[in-house]
Amino acid sequence: MKRKLWYLAVLAAFLVLLGTAANAGEKWRLATHGIVGTTDYRLCEVFRDTVNKLARGELEIELYGAGVLFPTFETFDNVANGVVEMGAAGSVYWTGKDPAFGLTSRPACPLNSFAEASYFEEKIEWFIEKLYAKHGITYLGILQVAPINEQLLSVVPITSVEDVKGKKIRSSGIGAQFYSALGATTVSVSAPELYAAFQTRNIDAAEWKSWDDNLRLGYNEVVTYVLEPALHNSAYGSMPLFVNPAKWEKLPQHLKNIVIAARDCTRHAAALTYIDEMVARQKWVNDPKIQIVRWSPEDEKKAREVGLRLIMEECGKTEDGGKYLEIYRDTLWELGYRDEAVFLGYKPK
Repeated sequence: MKRKLWYLAVLAAFLVLLGTAANAGEKWRLATHGIVGTTDYRLCEVFRDTVNKLARGELEIELYGAGVLFPTFETFDNVANGVVEMGAAGSVYWTGKDPAFGLTSRPACPLNSFAEASYFEEKIEWFIEKLYAKHGITYLGILQVAPINEQLLSVVPITSVEDVKGKKIRSSGIGAQFYSALGATTVSVSAPELYAAFQTRNIDAAEWKSWDDNLRLGYNEVVTYVLEPALHNSAYGSMPLFVNPAKWEKLPQHLKNIVIAARDCTRHAAALTYIDEMVARQKWVNDPKIQIVRWSPEDEKKAREVGLRLIMEECGKTEDGGKYLEIYRDTLWELGYRDEAVFLGYKPK
């Protein structure tokens, strides 16, 4: 009897192991530009945790922050080639692949809220999806819409548009074109190296992220000035989600549905970061070492015109650029940004 029970116990254990192996789910790696502890990374954690909870072992997401697996700028190729299954990193990083990716960021754009940016991102989703598909990647939409403008942090005063001339400013993509057009020398510095670059004065300024993230990263310790608004970026879709197409096609439909549901949960979490932003902004304002700078209306107008003109030029260089421009200026007019819409060629009906 004891021997029979022993055999049954061994058989049961074997069947459990066999069942576990048979039901072993997919393991996907997600590479993001977010640094651990920042808003972008925390939102990716929301996405990862939501997928892992709902998929119940059928699909497990492993999250890797900026530079952990490879440099952020290599994320595009590594997703396309299947080195990792999924990426969440700014589309502006891929302008070297295709200048049209620059249009996912809009210098001098006046949109300044989560609602406005989400509204426009929905209108141009077809454009971004087609652009990623052209380069062999499946685009799944925006994971995060940044609720406010990025900041321009500096170790030297930049109190007017003239002060930009000759400054070394960290930027990338169409942002670098914008600051270059204003007379700056633009340099590429990865996110993990920004603190040291400020500290050693290897750069004069950098447009980077939000009040909350910049506080978490300790930039208030090494900069003295913050330009508000920075004018390079408005509220915009800052973290697209994209996947290797072969991996995505093999995924069962119910798991695809879970990924999309997790994306939408993350968008909701992104909207709530506005509260953290306002709390963090007040800490910057109250810091006696920090000077919050705003340009004169005349200087802001000059800079905005440079940015808007740049958008028109880039639209003229790419397929579907004309349609993109039409949607952009129509949206600006609809949301009340009439001067910018007319500057971009909108003709009131």
